Amino acid sequence: MKILKYVLLLLLVVLVAGAIFVATRPDSFEVTRSKVIKAPAAVIFNNVSDFRNWEAWNPWMEKDTTIKATYPEQTAGIGGAYSWTGKEGGGSMKNIAMVANKSLEQELKFDDFDASKVTWQLEEVEDGTKVTWAMKGENLGFFFKGILALNGGMDNMVGGDYEKGLENLDKVIAEHMKNNPPQPSFRLSDVSQEDSEAQQFIGYHQKTTTDAAIEEMTKLFMTYMPKAGMYAATHQLENYTPGSLHLKWDEETKEAEFYIGLLVGNQDVLPKSDMTIKKIDAGKVIKISKFGPYGIGDMEAHLKIAAYMSENKLVQAGPSWELYVNDPDKVKPENVQTDIYYPVKPAE
Repeated sequence: MKILKYVLLLLLVVLVAGAIFVATRPDSFEVTRSKVIKAPAAVIFNNVSDFRNWEAWNPWMEKDTTIKATYPEQTAGIGGAYSWTGKEGGGSMKNIAMVANKSLEQELKFDDFDASKVTWQLEEVEDGTKVTWAMKGENLGFFFKGILALNGGMDNMVGGDYEKGLENLDKVIAEHMKNNPPQPSFRLSDVSQEDSEAQQFIGYHQKTTTDAAIEEMTKLFMTYMPKAGMYAATHQLENYTPGSLHLKWDEETKEAEFYIGLLVGNQDVLPKSDMTIKKIDAGKVIKISKFGPYGIGDMEAHLKIAAYMSENKLVQAGPSWELYVNDPDKVKPENVQTDIYYPVKPAE
């Protein structure tokens, strides 16, 4: 009997010690994992904010194939939700707050346990978007703290799953980007009117058609613009801007005639034998700036200028020109700047 008493006493001591240990554990937890995904924040946000997308990358469905998801009518946006059941029990999640393409807050509930908060933070970085996925719990009950204590804490229990989930999400997003490549975008400034001084344009004469493919036009610029740049370096030109001067663009005859080269102001220049100097008279011009990759948005820019001239009773008074203001290798594609100028006069 003495041995039994000692065993019971020892067991009591262990239980009390265990209870004290659990009681002194933190009343909260936080699990956080991050990964940079090569995709725009909007693409990632649209995926994780709609629970119907989760089955494609959810790490727990890989671990427990008995999990069955149930979807209500609304699965995305604030109020979007879903629930599940599996051999380890069931639970539910709900979107409770969001800032489009930046952050998302969700409520996670396992069976009868108190709800935890799940957050997503999206930060655009040089290589894509930094995705931070976190789960937080507060005011933990004694029983829940006991489970965490026995399993080495919440980070030990689910941290690896969060890492796996982000890896899976990365693969899903990569496949999406492969099948749905982002379309180039552009933006236009307002049309402005200003006075232009007399100046000169030096360049290489081109004749082609208005139906020429973008690839064809690109080839012309890739051939002659470096030549113009080499001319500027060789002749030590101080002030110049790469551009093109357009003599003709006739949609009816399909004729296109222009120069590829440099706007050089009033500098004294001696052109090479295969280059031409064209004078641009002083006068009123209208200007629009296009921001975006070359070849994208040009039609929209010229249509906006045409609308402005019509509204203000103006007509074109000479060749138009474009200036390529910054180096496309040193700025993001959406910041490549093209300034378009039209000399104008009042319509008769």
